[in-house]
Amino acid sequence: MEISFLKLINYRNFAGLKINFEPEGALIHGKNGIGKTNLLEAMSYIAFGKSFKTNHDTDLISFSKDFFRIEGTFNFKNRKYSFETAVDKSKKIIRINKTNVLKTSELYKYLKVVYFSPEDIAIIGGAPSFRRNFIDQATSQYSYEYIELLRIYSRILKQRNALLKTEFERSEKKTWDEQFVKYGVEIIKFRLKYLEKFIPILIGYYSNISGQKEKLNINYKYSFPVSGSDIQESLFEHLEKIEDQEIQQERSLAGPHLDDIEFLINEHPARNFGSHGQKRSLAIAARLVQANLIAQMDGDTPVLMFDDVLSDLDKYRAERILQMLERTHQIFITTPNIEIYKNFRLPEIDLGNSK
Repeated sequence: MEISFLKLINYRNFAGLKINFEPEGALIHGKNGIGKTNLLEAMSYIAFGKSFKTNHDTDLISFSKDFFRIEGTFNFKNRKYSFETAVDKSKKIIRINKTNVLKTSELYKYLKVVYFSPEDIAIIGGAPSFRRNFIDQATSQYSYEYIELLRIYSRILKQRNALLKTEFERSEKKTWDEQFVKYGVEIIKFRLKYLEKFIPILIGYYSNISGQKEKLNINYKYSFPVSGSDIQESLFEHLEKIEDQEIQQERSLAGPHLDDIEFLINEHPARNFGSHGQKRSLAIAARLVQANLIAQMDGDTPVLMFDDVLSDLDKYRAERILQMLERTHQIFITTPNIEIYKNFRLPEIDLGNSK
């Protein structure tokens, strides 16, 4: 799959911009502050229907303007699609092939983008929420069914938390507990199934990047004790044990919304003991596996977007990662220093000279 055209109106610092892209992608360069990251953000909006930098679409509107508009053309499984979105301070409209998209999650069926951000290092070194967000997005791109499960579980979690703030009837709580456990366990099973495919590939990728010098292990960490293989019964039993604690804190204290993924390098938690270079290269490797599994599922390679994520790696690791990139992907790389990528032979876009 690939993006072939993009038009921006009043988006961030772009009053008006039109760009045609080559199937190979582009090396996007220019001085700092010119909008390289903003351009990738706008391109990824086609895939996700939202920004990866802010939860508020109005933040994307150019200063002193009333709206922004994005138009794009992309190819997926040898079919051409048009994308349009317009956002003002009161509404948001998204269309694919002139048909309104009612839920942004529908976009996951079309263009697949894997975005490599400098902030991805938090997947390894940050709070558990970063790792949950990563696994949820990656699993959603792999299986659209998972998105609906997340939506249902989020609603049940919100309502269960609201119940814990009241003087509830035990029968009512039992009903919510049953739904909470049912969908929570479904989410966990989807994650574990995804990780079964994800982990072996990641171990191989990271071994390649580190020159076979570092051993990697990955564990799924439950927020509750699991006895044997019966996750559902284990969660039920734990909820019974912590009921008074949940009532006191007025929130759900166990479930997939609190689970974590542990990355171990040479048997030590990467979050606490990994170097900056180890965390950065492991995060990049995780995104590469995400792309690999999308290609396996869709039979079409996702678009890869690198927002200057290699510049702070040592030369050896950076070269290893570049060697791993499959040229079957459309690849976009932003950088203020094109020398790092001079041997990669991508078409160049100098934003300082783009119109």
